[in-house]
Amino acid sequence: MMSKTIVTRVLYSMVAALAVLGLARAVRADGSAVSPANQWVWSTNAGWINLNPTNGGVTVCADHLEGYAWGENIGWIRMGTFSGCGAHTYGNTTTGNYGVNRSPAGQLSGYAWSTNAGWIKFNPSFGGVSVNPAAGPFRGFAWAENFGWIRFQGPSLLLPLLQR
Repeated sequence: MMSKTIVTRVLYSMVAALAVLGLARAVRADGSAVSPANQWVWSTNAGWINLNPTNGGVTVCADHLEGYAWGENIGWIRMGTFSGCGAHTYGNTTTGNYGVNRSPAGQLSGYAWSTNAGWIKFNPSFGGVSVNPAAGPFRGFAWAENFGWIRFQGPSLLLPLLQR
């Protein structure tokens, strides 16, 4: 009989292999929270980041993102300073008006903030994150100076098995 440690390592390897394949995950782009079945993004240095945690959640609005994601290794990540999902564009010129903007084509730009990880840029050189306005899946990479790339695509179906 295989030990729980071996099973966890095998499942983790499977998740990592699927992440390399770039399987996209869907979110809702109609102003509702990220789907609980498709809420995970990955950073090699920060680990799994939950876009739909119990006491938070990221909302995809018509022109920006709102809410909070949770990373077990880095804590809360705030997507911006605005709430209510009304029309809003973050200026990203001061620490009081930062946030992640969304173009009509779905390209994300601007910054999210984590007290433990620092600024997370959604439109870095050699990267960038987009969200499909019609279907909703996130694609691409954001950059955090303090811990590196965050991949906004990949598998989420096996992750609950790793958390047991």
